[in-house]
Amino acid sequence: MDMQHDDLNYEYLYGSTYPLMKNAGRAVADAVMKRYPDAKSVCAVVGTGNNGGDAIVAATILREKYDVKVLVVTEIRSELAKKALSEYGGQVLGMEAIDACMKCDIIIDGIFGVGISGDPKEPYRTAIERINGSGSHVVSVDIPSGLGSRYAVKPEMTVTFTMEKYGMNRENSGDIVVADIGIPPDVRKYAGPGDLLYYPRPDPSSHKGMNGTLAIVAGWEFYGSSVIAALAAERIGLDLIRIYVSERNYQIVSGYDPGLIVRPVSAIDDAVAAEIYGNSAMLVGPGMGRSAEAMDAARKIILESKIPMVVDADALNVVGEYQGSFQGKTVIITPHKGEFRRISGMEPTEENAVAFAKKKGLIVVLKGQVDVITDGKDVYYSKGGNPRMTMGGTGDLLAGLISSFLAKSIDPIRSCLMGTYLNKAIGDAAHAKHGYWYTITDMIGEIPAVMDKYIKI
Repeated sequence: MDMQHDDLNYEYLYGSTYPLMKNAGRAVADAVMKRYPDAKSVCAVVGTGNNGGDAIVAATILREKYDVKVLVVTEIRSELAKKALSEYGGQVLGMEAIDACMKCDIIIDGIFGVGISGDPKEPYRTAIERINGSGSHVVSVDIPSGLGSRYAVKPEMTVTFTMEKYGMNRENSGDIVVADIGIPPDVRKYAGPGDLLYYPRPDPSSHKGMNGTLAIVAGWEFYGSSVIAALAAERIGLDLIRIYVSERNYQIVSGYDPGLIVRPVSAIDDAVAAEIYGNSAMLVGPGMGRSAEAMDAARKIILESKIPMVVDADALNVVGEYQGSFQGKTVIITPHKGEFRRISGMEPTEENAVAFAKKKGLIVVLKGQVDVITDGKDVYYSKGGNPRMTMGGTGDLLAGLISSFLAKSIDPIRSCLMGTYLNKAIGDAAHAKHGYWYTITDMIGEIPAVMDKYIKI
């Protein structure tokens, strides 16, 4: 998944990943020439995707020294791999010519990369079995095809990129060469679509509650904030969303969506608190207001709760006034610059966000044109969006997204990366459809399409 993450984020930040494919192919070719200087012939066996493209680039370079063939097992679907094939210029074979390929001194395995599940199907299974029985020197690209299944290539050497992949060892991957293909550090410092790949797939046998439940304590004064956060959370695939809203706003909020569980409360007593703490995560603050009752409620659950939480809007005052540290708990705060200045007494800079996160033992998502995300040690960023995203409600939406990912038991920093990227992506998607004139409802409506682009369930 790490390489898929890096590829998607690289493309989001820099454009085409073809330069990475060229670097990967060069790394494979260099390793082959170094290890097998006396060999005469090479056959690259390629599948449909970018792994095959890496192998084709390697084959193109190796034509300078060896007699080279490329065998395409079925068809190439990756546009980048098609581009690599167009630049290859050498002999291309199909499975009907596999006998000729198996006689080559070296076979480059570029059938599958990371991310496949289950046993390979035909004709890939036959290709893998023929490679293993060829007696040739076998070199796998990034990871042995089929690794972890009953039918996997057994190479003498694997040239893997950036880092060893999960499950690789000398027994199943041969000699492992780790190659730097020039992936910039920014692909892991900036939020991007690759972060959405960490969304957990639901177990087909799961039952209600196993896929996350979220408590939203919000909307005691401004009911719309609680609705925005809840409707955003609903589209992240949680099993249950419970809203704890003031009695005066109960009728309005409960009429928005029958799938939401809405509770009218005037205070958070121990029984209500226990119900809140029984959820996977909670969101506190959007539209709460600053009445004594609202602040007492926010103070009680923020300071007492041990479940992961996101704190936003007026409830941020509780974090600001608290003299202790939240170390040992999972607390994420999502202030805009004015709110950060109010609760910290400092200017809203990256340096001060890091200092405040470290002092308070929490994660800060400092919202802006470029969001700054920090746990007091590491710093991450999220860019994108458009000028219309200054409208009211985008912060409530973001808080709903981050708390929903948190309720899915996703790592807190990853939840922030996913939430901030998705918030900006749906804003851009709404802008593409409606121009500057889109609304917060339009943004919420784009969540399924953006998620489904990267997460197929």
